[in-house]
Amino acid sequence: MKINKNLKLFLRDVYLYDIESCHYTIMKTFSFDVSGINPLDKEERNIQIGKMMRKNPKLTSALRSHTKSVIDNYINANRVTDNDIILRQYDGIIITKTLRVTDLGGIQLNIRRHFLIFITSIDRTKYIAIDSFGKTSIKGVSHRYEEMDKIYQRICKINYLNKESIFRNLQEIKNHIMTTKNIKLFAIPIDKNKFNIFLKEYGQVEISGTTLKIMDPDDIDREKYFNFYIAPFTKSIVVEFVR
Repeated sequence: MKINKNLKLFLRDVYLYDIESCHYTIMKTFSFDVSGINPLDKEERNIQIGKMMRKNPKLTSALRSHTKSVIDNYINANRVTDNDIILRQYDGIIITKTLRVTDLGGIQLNIRRHFLIFITSIDRTKYIAIDSFGKTSIKGVSHRYEEMDKIYQRICKINYLNKESIFRNLQEIKNHIMTTKNIKLFAIPIDKNKFNIFLKEYGQVEISGTTLKIMDPDDIDREKYFNFYIAPFTKSIVVEFVR
């Protein structure tokens, strides 16, 4: 993930555009045989197209070339500059403005999300954001899990119009991680009923769900979790709001 280094780490009103059902749409537009593909079943559709691409390198090359060309055409038609683009993805773009042209008479580029708040990690390798429907997006974070995602949701829902509220909430979030007795917050799922957990004295340890229930939260290396999952984003917020 290559997030634009020329933009702020904290942004408001960010827009995600992409090609809906990208490979299927392109194949259909260019008269490839898609009669055996169910367009309504995303998982099955992607599996079928993936198999077709593995069997046919020319199809793979054509799909990738057409996808790049479509995105390029919309960037040019809308006079989008490098400083407008936060992140260029395979089948879309995340940008700081709305597009005037989204239908060039062929494959459309649809607006998918309007992010009210968009926070890039301090190293610009990941982001968290909340859209106009209150849904949180978390991208680029490795070893994600539901309990830690809830912390990202809290960060995104902070009132960023009030500086005092920002720093108070950030401190409350850190305090929560450092004091909570909820052991599940530190259990990284690796398999059914198996978890990785980081302990102060022993580092990473694989445990079962049964063992997790009897663990002492005071043995958890909380700093490690905070520094890996949370600090990359809180540092960005601090950088932008201490000015």
